[in-house]
Amino acid sequence: MPLQSLLSAIGIVFVTEIADKTMLTTLCLSAQYRRPLVVLLATMLALLLASIIAVVIGTLLALSLPADLILLISAGLFLIMGIHSFVKSIPEEDACRQPTTFLSMISLVLVSELGDKSQLAILALAAQSQFPLFILFGSIAGFFIVNLIGAFAGDRAANRLPIQLINKATGAIFIIFAILIMLNIL
Repeated sequence: MPLQSLLSAIGIVFVTEIADKTMLTTLCLSAQYRRPLVVLLATMLALLLASIIAVVIGTLLALSLPADLILLISAGLFLIMGIHSFVKSIPEEDACRQPTTFLSMISLVLVSELGDKSQLAILALAAQSQFPLFILFGSIAGFFIVNLIGAFAGDRAANRLPIQLINKATGAIFIIFAILIMLNIL
């Protein structure tokens, strides 16, 4: 069960973040400053904080709401995110904003991540899991994989990824997640 929590978090974060605004921001910052390790560090610190917030809120919800209601809310969140991703056709317009300091890079990523679909997915996973720390570790691992790609691939990766196709695939996967949660499989 802990391994399933860990792998679920890694997979969901990877799917939600590939070609998302956080990855695009990492791509832009890395291309702009040509310091992928510094950009990766700033991004990961912001994402760690956003993930901690999501896991804490999800765990508190799990302690205060009935399990059946949490499952319905989780399924609903995935369904909404799936439909949104499926119909979304263009990436975020403001992904290439220009922060000037390490702290402003952290702030940029943190603010863009608060309330984002990956944070909501982490919250939903934490709310239904008995292993919230594994959800946290999995989410950080998923974020690290995606942003490592973004930090070191730069513009080459952005040019090769068909973002519209990725958005539709992400939407379909989220809709499948919603159905699997409603059927009590995931």
